[in-house]
Amino acid sequence: MKVTFKTLDGRTGTKEFSSVDEFVTLQNREIPAIDDAAKVVELIVEGKTETFEGNIADLYFKLSK
Repeated sequence: MKVTFKTLDGRTGTKEFSSVDEFVTLQNREIPAIDDAAKVVELIVEGKTETFEGNIADLYFKLSK
């Protein structure tokens, strides 16, 4: 899983995770892997670009269901 995001201060970053479960686990920590407020720019899961609009918190709640 690969997430490209834009932070509130305008910086763009990309983080890769071995799986959706790893993303959910790391976001659940006291200091998450990516700031919850960052806007998702691009989401790739298992090599496929997924359509998603929202921030990292929205993505976390969607994927943790």
